Amino acid sequence: MEQNQFDLMEEPTLDLINEKEPDLELKEYEKLLITERNRKDYEKAVTLVKAGCLKQTEIKGSYDFSKLEKITTKKKYKGIYTLYRNVDTMQLYFICPLVENNKGDSSAKQDAKPYGYDVVELELMDDETYQQVVKAANNNIHPIAGKFYVTSWVFYIIYIVIAISFYIYELIYYIDNNAGASAPLQALFQTQYYLFGLVVSTPLLVIMKIKYDKYKAS
Repeated sequence: MEQNQFDLMEEPTLDLINEKEPDLELKEYEKLLITERNRKDYEKAVTLVKAGCLKQTEIKGSYDFSKLEKITTKKKYKGIYTLYRNVDTMQLYFICPLVENNKGDSSAKQDAKPYGYDVVELELMDDETYQQVVKAANNNIHPIAGKFYVTSWVFYIIYIVIAISFYIYELIYYIDNNAGASAPLQALFQTQYYLFGLVVSTPLLVIMKIKYDKYKAS
């Protein structure tokens, strides 16, 4: 498996809505099946890139697209790579046209004639092998990051339980001391520091979850 130039740690842009209208002669369920197939192939292609199952080659001059079927999506991979499928072997490719003095920069003139192509050939594998690759990739997530993430949520839940328990304790105390209708507010006042901790920690945990999900996907 050759890995040239591709930054496998960069998070791919995944927009799986097919931009091309399906053939009007197709039945509705057939259109749905085609769209789902394209979505799965895009997802598979990105997964194989992240797993390093690729061979990248820079082709000078023209490139033979006669046996390749273009899979159109709203956003290309990294903004510049288009996904293709070999109609005979079903092998997947990410291909980026190379523009003069500008290797695939999205700001380049779209009508400029390419002098070559950056071709990322993804390994052809059956579904069983692909699932093993996915499982292996998931198992390689850094264990310390996973443990820290889980531990943070455990402490957060414990903190909530303590805060609720303290509030109930204060509420019972003020009720027993004939605080009447003001008992809930007085108990809330006594637990204000716990509430402040929840207000601060909750958004931090949400941000951490987003970062962790991106970490797993990278």
